[in-house]
Amino acid sequence: MAADIAEPVLRALRRTRQVRQFTDEPVGEDDLQAILEVARWTGSSTNQQLWQFLVVRDGAIRQRIGEVTRYARHVGKAPLAIAIAMPGEDLETDAYDEGRAAERILIAANVLGLGAGIGWTDGDERAVVGSLLGVNPPAFVRTIMSVGHPTDAAMQKRSGPRTGRKPLAEIVRKL
Repeated sequence: MAADIAEPVLRALRRTRQVRQFTDEPVGEDDLQAILEVARWTGSSTNQQLWQFLVVRDGAIRQRIGEVTRYARHVGKAPLAIAIAMPGEDLETDAYDEGRAAERILIAANVLGLGAGIGWTDGDERAVVGSLLGVNPPAFVRTIMSVGHPTDAAMQKRSGPRTGRKPLAEIVRKL
């Protein structure tokens, strides 16, 4: 790939970040479809594509998810959520595949000028969220993405502990 084509893609990847504060502006259907297409094309273990992407526009459901979860409270204040339902038959493969899809959704939202945040359900929350979304065991929803137009505050540069990136020399070892 030529450098002039590669650099914008690499820059978008480096600049993608979690967004958990959104305006009230709805996510357009064209943007949603573009994000879902990227999610659909995400690689999966042996190309099984066992996920289901549950689009949650219903504000009452999103708000309830935000109330019952510890790590997905931001979903309650987002104009849209995408839950990733996994079959629950191979938990290791499910975790691998849903992580890949979540990161792609995050990147696609960023490239479209939107923001997204990765949220998780944990413990007893998982059954409550599954019930809200019509997902029956052994299938489950662990990962829920909040998606929307980021507030100005959400886009401010961050400073302080754990906000920067370690130098490559600290995290790379060449053998």
